[in-house]
Amino acid sequence: MSPPKEVDVIVVGGGAAGCIVAGRLAQADPNLEILIVEGGKNNLNDPQVRQPAMFLSHLAPTSTTAKFYAGRHSELLGGRSPIVPTGNMLGGGSSINFMMYTRASKSDYDDWKTEGWSADDLIPLLKKMESYNLENPDPKIHGFDGPLAVCHGASPAPNTEEFLQAAQDMGYKVVDDIQDLESAHAFERWGKWINPKTGFRSDTAHNYVHPVMEKNSNLHLLCDSKVSKVVIENGKATGVEYVPFSPPAEGAPKPVPQSVTARKLVVVSAGSLGSPTVLERSGVGAREILEKAGVECKVDLPGVGENYQDHNLILPAYRVAPETKTHDDFLRGIPEVHAQGLKDLEEAKGIYTTNFIDAGGKLRPSEEEIEAMGPEFRKFWNEYFKDAPDKPVMFAGLVNAFLGDHSLLPGGKYVTIGTYLEYPASRGSIHITSADPYVEADFDPAYLSHPADLGPNIWGYKLGRELVRRMPCYRGEVVALHPKFSATSPARAVEIDIDTSRELQGDKGVTAGVVVSGNVAAQNEVTSEPLDKKKPIENLVYSEEDDKAVEQWMRENIGTTWHSLGTNAMKPREEGGVVDAKLNVHGVENLKVIDLSIAPGNVGSNTYSTALVIGEKGAILAGEHLGITIGLTN
Repeated sequence: MSPPKEVDVIVVGGGAAGCIVAGRLAQADPNLEILIVEGGKNNLNDPQVRQPAMFLSHLAPTSTTAKFYAGRHSELLGGRSPIVPTGNMLGGGSSINFMMYTRASKSDYDDWKTEGWSADDLIPLLKKMESYNLENPDPKIHGFDGPLAVCHGASPAPNTEEFLQAAQDMGYKVVDDIQDLESAHAFERWGKWINPKTGFRSDTAHNYVHPVMEKNSNLHLLCDSKVSKVVIENGKATGVEYVPFSPPAEGAPKPVPQSVTARKLVVVSAGSLGSPTVLERSGVGAREILEKAGVECKVDLPGVGENYQDHNLILPAYRVAPETKTHDDFLRGIPEVHAQGLKDLEEAKGIYTTNFIDAGGKLRPSEEEIEAMGPEFRKFWNEYFKDAPDKPVMFAGLVNAFLGDHSLLPGGKYVTIGTYLEYPASRGSIHITSADPYVEADFDPAYLSHPADLGPNIWGYKLGRELVRRMPCYRGEVVALHPKFSATSPARAVEIDIDTSRELQGDKGVTAGVVVSGNVAAQNEVTSEPLDKKKPIENLVYSEEDDKAVEQWMRENIGTTWHSLGTNAMKPREEGGVVDAKLNVHGVENLKVIDLSIAPGNVGSNTYSTALVIGEKGAILAGEHLGITIGLTN
């Protein structure tokens, strides 16, 4: 159906936060006319969304449910142009993300230094949005009647226990809950944003928008449409102009923008890469950038598009014993596996109810490890981490499969150890280069541009490798997906012959090397000595040459965690801010930004829960603007 030509509130972008704002407002006042304008398609009952195990399909190069932003070519990244996906369907990232239940630290929110946005202010909203089904049902920090369910999924991997035991063997604690906003140095059995009653993903569209649209007629949805600009007249947002999301065919005329009037409020919620470009096309941003792009500057706001932040991720893969239960056959598309999975899903169980990530940890380095990361990180540690014991430096988690193209590897079983840097020091930017909404923005994620980021990322690679080497199922690295160490290096990546437990040297056949048994993977010559007498594994020792190999590999492989934030920072205008504590855009009436772009600083977690709490807080603030009370509880 065609959208109304005039409504009370327009929400630009139906992502994780935008759906919460629209749904909460529509439910609070059935007389309030609200329109969501979403670039992607409707996600209603889409199996790719509802079935958790299908999450990787959204990241395929042919995907239309994600938008892929190409960053600037960077010599710091081995000459690559990094690619950063964002959600491109109703629900945004909540419809396509990895569903990892991860919360920020208390100090993350307190560091924003904004009235109404401290951790104590936000804990009621973190509780309000969730229905918690994990091991630590503490009502002071968790909620049990929210729209979004949390559980472990119904297909746990047995090697999860091997991974957690390996962490304990390395001296780390395993606890019930590291999402208590305080824990920063332990491992846990990881929760997932999955409903245990249905086995379905907990996305915001299916839990905030579709139920309201079934009951109320005041919430309208316009998909497959790109907002070209917010209409600003006499310093006030009065509506939007939009065009079809897909650009016209070559040689075809450009579409004529359509318009919708907003009587009371425009909310921009197009994400950390979409929202700043919408503002800039609307005339809100740095004057020099706007004029160069051919856009009239209505509000000179230099902070728009600056302060871009992400988390740095690596995903090296490892071979495991053939009897190991992994999800590789599911990702290979084995028909029998999928058929059984769909049958099990009818009972909210089985392989379709998982994201293959059952355990992980938030970690801080030891003093010795800090020293090895170099003086730049030491300085950053002293300034940022030393007096904030709730801030982890690194995430490390077990993915129970190879996440890449399985046609590139021989058949077999694999695990991936994902590590990502929680608070990179690097800062990037995104800006328009044209008023034309179909012209791609100039995007510089600036990964590894700050020297403090290199040392901890190298530590993360080594840490993940030590964890997997202590797992009984370990059968060596997928050598092609690891640093190019010298063939004589004791730290070289190895592949192990599963039948003989001997190291394979590329195509040279089997040579004496690694013996694998129990939770011991000791580097010794193969002997007839009973395997249970082998010495416990010791950490690999990396030479200076080895470290250079890791650094080069890091530059060639490090990428996004899809955790973009910060590009419309909630700060005072004179400090480079874009929105105030009420999420009003500085210098414009009736215009708010409500999404991860308002986060002034990073968070030590997957960003989904932070997007959700921004949505819940934003709904309250939008309600106040409209004279509607939305409470802290459901």
